[in-house]
Amino acid sequence: MASCCLALVSCSRTVDYATETERMLDELDHTLEKKAVYEEAKQQRIEEIRSGMAAAMPMHAEWSGHEEDFPDTSLYRIYDRLYNEYYQYNIDSAIFYGRKKLKIARRAGISSMKHDAALDLADRYVLSGMFMEARMIMDTIDVNSLDYVMHPRCYHIYNSLYNGMYLASDDPVLKEEYRKRRDGYRQMLYERLGQDDISRLYVESEMAIDNGRAEDILDDLALKYSSPDISTHEKAILSYIMGNAELQCGNREQAIRHYAESAINDLSTPVNEYKSLYELAALLYENGDIRRAYRYITRSVDDAMTANARINIQSINSLLPIISTSYNIMMKQNQMQLRQLLTGISVLSVLLIIAVAVTVRVMRKVSVAERHTREKNDELQKVNATLQDYIRMLQEANRIKESYLARYLDMCSGYIEGLERYRSRLRRAAKNGGFAEIMENLRSADFIEKELQEFYEQFDATFLDLFPDFISSLNNLLQPDKRIEDTSRESILSTELRVLALIRLGVGDSVKIAHFLRRSVSTIYNYRVKFRNASISGREDFERRLMHIGSIGRH
Repeated sequence: MASCCLALVSCSRTVDYATETERMLDELDHTLEKKAVYEEAKQQRIEEIRSGMAAAMPMHAEWSGHEEDFPDTSLYRIYDRLYNEYYQYNIDSAIFYGRKKLKIARRAGISSMKHDAALDLADRYVLSGMFMEARMIMDTIDVNSLDYVMHPRCYHIYNSLYNGMYLASDDPVLKEEYRKRRDGYRQMLYERLGQDDISRLYVESEMAIDNGRAEDILDDLALKYSSPDISTHEKAILSYIMGNAELQCGNREQAIRHYAESAINDLSTPVNEYKSLYELAALLYENGDIRRAYRYITRSVDDAMTANARINIQSINSLLPIISTSYNIMMKQNQMQLRQLLTGISVLSVLLIIAVAVTVRVMRKVSVAERHTREKNDELQKVNATLQDYIRMLQEANRIKESYLARYLDMCSGYIEGLERYRSRLRRAAKNGGFAEIMENLRSADFIEKELQEFYEQFDATFLDLFPDFISSLNNLLQPDKRIEDTSRESILSTELRVLALIRLGVGDSVKIAHFLRRSVSTIYNYRVKFRNASISGREDFERRLMHIGSIGRH
């Protein structure tokens, strides 16, 4: 198990960087993923220029419909814009439009246009490794015949030409000769550039780094980089130079950060001819960050091939085999570790299957025991519920019994007093009126009606004391249009409600109810049918639910 964990850790091991460096590398990774977005924007700009050319041609009255007859200066400007778009994006296309510019300039016979086109063409020849062709063009240009503003461009091309020849040469004698010429033209370039020209800072930085004085120009580079008026492309160059300077000063972490920042600006422009990304790949490779180094060097190769920047391709080719070999070795090691990890996982899987099988058997036994326990528990709960129901019934019966017993004693005492009064009344009638008045009193039903009225009032009051919410609870069992008026506040029940009250007290026999209320059995039966039909829960369920009104522990 421990060996599997170690293998997993080693497969996923990464190089630790400072927080800001890691953030910059993550941003660069994100920029690499957005290649299609930047490419689409670039192609759209190029197509807009071409569309502008197609739209502009018919607007010139002197244009015959052939490109050769289109006004030279207008067409030259359009080709110049296309050249600039392809400048570091695709050198072959830049050379194509540089040749078109030169052809138009020669046809127009305008010296400034010819010099501009020739210098553009030579510049791209140098980067594509066509040193002989670039030198032939430069040999045709007399520097003294150029406008002064073109001198820096001329010296820049000579500087790039001899630097490329210096890097490509294997002959020590020629190499030293090319270096001297490069340094001479670079010095002349530096002298021709204005103090505020950012190219002067570029040249000054190169000379300081070549002379081992990189720390002298870091502050100037940082100050210029923070200026708000520099372009993304200029930021890319400044970041790259700062990376070179920091590397010479021994600050590898800062160099990685600056190279990454330069690459972000290059790739988002986008350009395909650059140095920052593959030089960053070299530093990351030395740090052991093989994955990133391989990804960056692979992208650098693709872009250099797209741009056809042969000088860059030569530099990358010297680094690519080393990184690719290391990446392949790392991948093989990862595959071996992965196989070991898979073997360990397979063993653990077998052990897990065995453990699961044992667990399933145990769980089945536990499940059977739990089922038996649940069944016994359910039975106990049912018995307990039955006991609770009995207890509630007994409590309720006891409550009703006690209440009615008290009322019964009061009523008995009242009846005895009533009979005593009735006896006294008959005695007075016999004394005063004789037998005739006694018979008249006996024939009168007033006494019986009064006693019945008092009896029913006592019954109503006692029942409503026991079940104060009886009428409202009853209405909840009835359909809305069949509900009855609540008279519980006056402690009076109608004959219909007394029927239901007797049923609630457990008197279910209609004959007994009829005898108690002094009504016919059919009348009592009709009352019961009426309420059953008005029930919201069905005829058969009405009286059962009626029995639960006011029960202890029920809702």
